[in-house]
Amino acid sequence: MSFRKEALTSAMVEKAIASRSRGVEWSGIRTISSMLRKIKEGAIWLSIGQPDFDTPEHIRTAAKEALDEGYTRYPPAKGFDDLRQAIAMKLKTRNNLIVDPDSEVFVSSGAMHAIFNTVLQLVEPGDEVIVVDPGYDYYSQIRLFGGTPVPVTAHEENKYKVDPADIKKAVTDKTKLLILNTPANPTGAFLEKAIILEIAKIAMEHGVYVLSDEAYEDMVFDGEHFSIGSVDGMKDLTVSVFTFSKSYAMTGWRVGYLTANKVIVDEMEKLMEHMLSGVSSVSQRAALAALKGPQDCIGEMVGAYRERRDLVCKLLCEIDGISCVVPESTFYAFPNVSKICGNSWDLARHIIAEQKVGTVPGSIFGTNGEAHLRISYASSADNLREGLSRVKTAIESFRSKSCATGISRAVA
Repeated sequence: MSFRKEALTSAMVEKAIASRSRGVEWSGIRTISSMLRKIKEGAIWLSIGQPDFDTPEHIRTAAKEALDEGYTRYPPAKGFDDLRQAIAMKLKTRNNLIVDPDSEVFVSSGAMHAIFNTVLQLVEPGDEVIVVDPGYDYYSQIRLFGGTPVPVTAHEENKYKVDPADIKKAVTDKTKLLILNTPANPTGAFLEKAIILEIAKIAMEHGVYVLSDEAYEDMVFDGEHFSIGSVDGMKDLTVSVFTFSKSYAMTGWRVGYLTANKVIVDEMEKLMEHMLSGVSSVSQRAALAALKGPQDCIGEMVGAYRERRDLVCKLLCEIDGISCVVPESTFYAFPNVSKICGNSWDLARHIIAEQKVGTVPGSIFGTNGEAHLRISYASSADNLREGLSRVKTAIESFRSKSCATGISRAVA
């Protein structure tokens, strides 16, 4: 086969891209971020789940010391031994998960890497994967490996808490995996222990694996987080995923971790050599300091988020046509804008264009997320006041344009 030297067209290169990659959609969150980055000044980001707090000083100090101590070389593929031991201790004391640090803990490049790795290991073409709708966008990972997402509705009138009975109805002989995210992004829903126990019973009855995304485990305002992997009989059926990003304001450090059956962890370690070689050595030393150092930083951040939640919900409900379930966890509000616009992308684009404020269209979180926006309150109170004042102005202009054109934007 000969190769012509003349320049390839984009269409020709497009044909060379593997179909599995072409089938993956661009992240809606990143699309909004790209739009905001084009605004030279005055943009307010209420779109991204990134704490506005600095990484605590003792963690930053540990990273600086790690550089001087020579932690600039390849790390072990599944993480440094002392970090995995510290993770195992944390899992025991805070999650009631008793795990072997040598064989059942894997250090990942953030929670998303752990989630991607889990779907890669467990999902094959034809497998069905149950997801909550509205819920975080796991669809691309599932489809990338040939799986079929099966959405289960979480109803707004139930504070977006998924009903275990609906999960049970969704299980078929093709169901391989259930992805459970609590505390939940984007809705702020929080599943109490009683609900999780019912879901665990369903998983054990049908031999369904559970990917438990617990990235926001510490961001709980009402209640106490409970890990499904701690339920008797669920340990080997569960891949429990955690991250340092939210609890310690370490999003850019890219460190997360998971615990799972040894067989799954072994496979992840094997493939890690072909993916990343390992998670940044310096970041791992910082993560170790996060676990072993003072924990009061978490409570301080959560306290601030609680105050911001109350502020955001108050401001949103002052906007005519908006209603908002008060989130019990995370740092997201998920207001219903159906009385204003049935297309969340139209409204989100308008808010950026008119007022330079980024929000996330609810439709990227599933069919039932349409006619909602995700608002992140991981931002200062001043930013939130200014941002939501602008959102109010943008919505008023949106209504005016809709009336002028005679087009109804609301959901019937």
